[in-house]
Amino acid sequence: MRAYNRKLQFGWMGWLDYSGGEMTNWGAHGLDQIQWALGMDGTGPVELWPLEGGPKDAIAFRYANGVTVHLDLPPGNLMGGGRFVGEKGSIDIWRNNFKIDAPGVQLDLPPQEEIDKWHDKRALWQAQYHMKHWLDCIPGRKTPNADVEIGHRSVSLGHLANITRRLNRKLHWDPKKEQFTGDKEADLLANRPRRKGYELPKV
Repeated sequence: MRAYNRKLQFGWMGWLDYSGGEMTNWGAHGLDQIQWALGMDGTGPVELWPLEGGPKDAIAFRYANGVTVHLDLPPGNLMGGGRFVGEKGSIDIWRNNFKIDAPGVQLDLPPQEEIDKWHDKRALWQAQYHMKHWLDCIPGRKTPNADVEIGHRSVSLGHLANITRRLNRKLHWDPKKEQFTGDKEADLLANRPRRKGYELPKV
C-alpha cells in the first residue's frame, strides 16, 4: 500500500503505481484513432524506440507492415488525435474534428450535417452517439466500433510507449503473445504483482 494525496496536481494519474499518466489517458484516445486509421485495431507495433533531437520523451514505433508512427508533437498539439502525412498532403484528426491540407486533391467528405454532429460546438463531451451505437449492437450481438479488444490494444500501446521512455532504448514487441522479445527487464514492467484478492484469472 502507498500513501495517496488527491490534492496533487494530477491526482492519482501522477502516481506510477496507479496509472500511466496522460499517456494512458488522453494518449489512449489518440492512439486508438491512429490504430483504427491504419487498420491495426487488433494488434500493436513490433518495435518501439526513443527519438533523438525531438521534444522531450518523443518516441517512434513500427508495425509489422512497415508503417512507422512518431509521437513527437509538442504538448498541446492535436489533443487526442494524430497527423497523417502522405505524398499529396496531410490530415490532422483530433477529438470531434479534422483538418485536411491537400491542395488540388478532390475529397469525398461526408455530408456537412454528419461533420457538424461530431464537432465540439455541438457534441462537447457527450457520448450520445457512441452509446446509441453500442445499444443498437446488443440485440443482434454485433461487434461495436470500439469493442473491449480495441480498447485493450489502444491503452496497451500507451503502456508500451511509457516503458520505452522509461528504459530509453529500442524494444521489440510480439503483439500476438503480448510480450517483449529478448528483454526480461521490459517484460517485468509490462506486468506487476497483484494484491491478494485482485489477481488476474489464469487463462
